[in-house]
Amino acid sequence: MKIFIFKHIHDEPAGHAEQWAIERGYDFSYHYWDNNNVLTELPEFELLIIMGGLMGAYEEEIHSWLVIEKQLIREAIASGKKVLGICLGAQLIASALGARVYKNDHAEIGFHPVKPVLQNHSVIAEIGEVPGFFQWHGDTFDLPEGACLIATSDQVKNQAFSYGNNVTALQFHPEMDTKIIEGLLEKSYPLQDTSPWKQSEDSIRQQLSQTNKGREMLYRLLDELTA
Repeated sequence: MKIFIFKHIHDEPAGHAEQWAIERGYDFSYHYWDNNNVLTELPEFELLIIMGGLMGAYEEEIHSWLVIEKQLIREAIASGKKVLGICLGAQLIASALGARVYKNDHAEIGFHPVKPVLQNHSVIAEIGEVPGFFQWHGDTFDLPEGACLIATSDQVKNQAFSYGNNVTALQFHPEMDTKIIEGLLEKSYPLQDTSPWKQSEDSIRQQLSQTNKGREMLYRLLDELTA
């Protein structure tokens, strides 16, 4: 299987998603989006993973390549390719499908609980048993027309959705391992605005073992998506 990964932070790896591909023996490659790296057509692949980033999905005037990226996302979805979006990736899928992406009431940073909406979804039904999944976002999105909400939370209504049988979008971060989170805490955490949903650095570090649950959930989700 060939996996293609859209990146929006140059030095941030795909974490558990990359580890899953390696363990399954799948080939994967990256494309990093910025003004100097604009992709005009999609290569051959079976699974597209769209990672997080610092920009908003609605910031086309600042990042003009977002228009092209969302068009390629639409093409991948329409062709029946398997697509997984995480955080900004989920927001880009929502935007590509015509839904609104906008600033959330508050930034959500730390490990927060997520609740399943569909009990018959074999992977999502189990997420309510996990105390918290890692979150790091200030934006949220409306549900695209034709999409199915599969996970929610008390703080952010749209935590995950599916679209058809080939697309899954996650607002939370099951792909982030402890190394990635430690890097965020060191470099980016002090720059984040105060929020009632922003946990302290100590609290986040005390919960880092939850990344193992995130890895397990993501592995099952990717196995199911690519079956």
